[in-house]
Amino acid sequence: MRRVSAALCLLPVVLLSAAGAVGTADVHAVDLGNRHAPPGVAHWLGTDHLGRDVFARLAQGGWRAVCVMLGAAAITVAAGLALGLAAAMAWTPLRLLALRLAEMLALLPDLVIAIVVVAVLGPSPPALALALGLAGVGPAALLVQGLARQTMRETYVAAAHALGATRAGAARRHVLPAVLPALLTHLAAHVGHIVLGHAGLAFLGLGADSGAPDWGAMLFEHRAHLFEDPALVALPCATLLLLAGGMNLLIEPRSIPRR
Repeated sequence: MRRVSAALCLLPVVLLSAAGAVGTADVHAVDLGNRHAPPGVAHWLGTDHLGRDVFARLAQGGWRAVCVMLGAAAITVAAGLALGLAAAMAWTPLRLLALRLAEMLALLPDLVIAIVVVAVLGPSPPALALALGLAGVGPAALLVQGLARQTMRETYVAAAHALGATRAGAARRHVLPAVLPALLTHLAAHVGHIVLGHAGLAFLGLGADSGAPDWGAMLFEHRAHLFEDPALVALPCATLLLLAGGMNLLIEPRSIPRR
């Protein structure tokens, strides 16, 4: 049932993003004589206050949102896993340094991390993916560290060491299978925050350039026309909810396997 619900949520966003990837109408084409046009053959979802094609801008924004989401999720999982394992299994000085770094990243507000990264690297989709990915590394690393230390105390890991297994070998064969399901569950809860965080940064002007059709930037730009043309605000909100909700449903939580 979760998979069916996820498919129903994600299918419109996937089709929209695919249209943005292959290219649609010019997202910057202004036609002041055709402002707030209703949906039709020429403009499937109508036009905005500047006569720009709403479908084309939503599609381009969806493609950017999906790319940022996937990049940020990959950074969160990879960096969180590496930092967490280092905080649990490395030699003492490096282990303590990794643990303090994970705690610092977990304590810093996500918005502060994102602002610093975007200020240093500039507003671009790769910078946003890095910013949102780093914002999730701290909690992910602490989760991995706790589970890894718990797993290392199990008798089967001690037996593996007694039989000559190295730390790296024990981590690969015993610790990772115990940690990854919980990390995937954490990602399921976090990926919606990545989507909404990307929209929030774009809404605040920390996305790409001001003319880029990010969903958050569209909400900021169209908020003044809420009562004149409510669809301009409703459509980006709907796509955000579908993408965030669909990803949460798609990544099914798994419990930690029992040994």
